[in-house]
Order: sequence, then C-alpha cells, then structure tokens
Amino acid sequence: MGIFYLFLFILIILQIKFAITIKLAVRKLKKNQITQELAENFLKKIRSVWWVPYTTKYFNLMRKGYALIYVSQEVSEETKKKLRSMMKFRLVKGL
Repeated sequence: MGIFYLFLFILIILQIKFAITIKLAVRKLKKNQITQELAENFLKKIRSVWWVPYTTKYFNLMRKGYALIYVSQEVSEETKKKLRSMMKFRLVKGL
C-alpha cells in the first residue's frame, strides 16, 4: 500500500510541475514579441511536459501558445510544423 501512495504522490507532483511549466511558457509568449528564438524555447519547454494536465484550462493554454507562434511571421515553417506535431502528440485538439 505504501508504494501506491508514493506513486500517487509522484504523479501529483509531476502534474503540478507540468501545469506550472505550461503556464509560464505561454505567459512568456504573451508578454514578448514572438521570435524564432522564443518559439524554439517554447518548443523546448513543451517537450519537457510528458502530458498535459487533463483540464480545459491547460489545453486552452496550449492552443493559445500554438496560435501565438502560428501567426508570427518571424517563426520558420519548420518550427511551426514541429510545434504542431508536438501538440498533436500531447493530444491537444482544435489546432
């Protein structure tokens, strides 16, 4: 029984870590002008997120981050494609 609670505790900590990572990454995109470097940094941070916490709030944040990068003229098409595939892998719908 102790191993179950340890596993559950670790999952909760990871869930919180991923939620904070998503929030901070999207907040940074909102505050700054979107550049290639900023888009690659966002992609790197999203790669560290193993799963998106299963609430509409975080899926909407991921969509918002994708939309901000997608409309930017300074970001290459290759980076946009990588981000789109990363979002699909994380099960973000409605891109």
